[in-house]
Amino acid sequence: MVGSYTPTGAGVPEHIHQRIEGLKFLAHHLDEPIVIFNQKMELVYANPSAHKLTQECPFIPCQSSPFVSSSVPGEQVSCNSCYASDLFQVSDQVQDVSSSPSPVANVPASCPLPRAVAIKSEVSMAHFVVLMGARGSESVVTVPQDHHTSPDLSGQHGNILEESPTQRIKRIIGESSLIQQLIEMIQLVAASEAIVLIQGESGTGKELVARTIHALSRRRSKPFVVVECSSLPETLLESELFGHVRGAFTGAVADRKGLFEEAEGGTIFLDEIADTTPAFQARLLRVIQEGEIKPVGSNQSIKVNMRVISAGNKPLEELVKAKTFRADLYYRLAVLPLTVPSLRERQEDIPLLVEHFLRQSAHKHGRASMSLSQEAQLALFQHPWPGNVRELENVIERGVVTGLRSILEPEDLFVEHQGTQGKSDLNRIGKAARQEAERGQILQALRDTKGDKTRAARLLKISRSSLYNKLRNCKIS
Repeated sequence: MVGSYTPTGAGVPEHIHQRIEGLKFLAHHLDEPIVIFNQKMELVYANPSAHKLTQECPFIPCQSSPFVSSSVPGEQVSCNSCYASDLFQVSDQVQDVSSSPSPVANVPASCPLPRAVAIKSEVSMAHFVVLMGARGSESVVTVPQDHHTSPDLSGQHGNILEESPTQRIKRIIGESSLIQQLIEMIQLVAASEAIVLIQGESGTGKELVARTIHALSRRRSKPFVVVECSSLPETLLESELFGHVRGAFTGAVADRKGLFEEAEGGTIFLDEIADTTPAFQARLLRVIQEGEIKPVGSNQSIKVNMRVISAGNKPLEELVKAKTFRADLYYRLAVLPLTVPSLRERQEDIPLLVEHFLRQSAHKHGRASMSLSQEAQLALFQHPWPGNVRELENVIERGVVTGLRSILEPEDLFVEHQGTQGKSDLNRIGKAARQEAERGQILQALRDTKGDKTRAARLLKISRSSLYNKLRNCKIS
């Protein structure tokens, strides 16, 4: 029946069934109709919101005859215009486009399920397709299609309006099963308007996940506002979020809009929500429940329309048990919970991340392309990564900036190697940096004087003998 799941399909791996179960649990709480088809285009799951589609899609039967493709016995209903079957074809183009919940073909205007995601195994074989509808015409996300352009991997905070959903989702780098499951959840979550709670350790990329959800949602053309809850005291946090009126407190010389108003129509991201006080949590709960705010010092409420995404690096369930976080607020924030895995849980993604950060840092600092020695690669795998992806990015950038060779060694990265903790030697780093800078100045002076050492020494404001010593020390012939 609608709302159930039958694990059909011969040879489907067990982990695929587990992923389907997870998607089923999520889809059950969404307002948008969501259905899942197998390779034979047989319905294997439909959430409660799919009831209304029984007369619009020939593959969704009435409740009275569940999982029957036609109301006439023995007659096979086909839909020649259905694009979902294309997702079962194994090709680079389909794999690329199906990574985002957007049409992969010319979808008829009458199609009630215009968005699709393929559920694939490790060998890129699609076993199921998840099709998503909308609550109305406003829910259909209109985005520029990706015409085989390369994804922008230069950073995490590019202009989301200039990227297609395919490009945006590719900012989440990783091929591990945990990351692929996270991407599937992001795509489904983005299709809804529900409140999202993102949990994970510091440095795992929770803000990137929040930005991706916003970029794939119908609110993508509206503001995405980030609030660092842990960086502001309670009084300033309330003023920043709710705004204030003139004279509300010392220094309030004019009315000021709060960030909730600034995020009108878009998404507000409350980072480190666990660090807020109970008093603030009570006010936030009212905003979520009533959809209105009251500026500090004002008696008038203002209606606001924004989606709330919150994040925390502490397990909120434990804080609720310890009575340091409001249980009622937690249940409102965790309508759609997502967990971003730590880097230790997805070590197979380290090579991809390293390649990306090497390319990014070399471009940023004007260095030639660099690579890692086998010893350095081993050191990266042995490191515990308490700072997760952010720590890895910093380690690679440090190596690119201070490394004197094109192949980086463990001592360039300052991480654990063969059980020994690599320590940062600030004096050595400073000396190497000064030598590199001095070498560059000498070479530039020689170029400017076409190799005339006397004139080069004059430009550098040193004696000719000092220049010869520096040429010898810097190994400049």
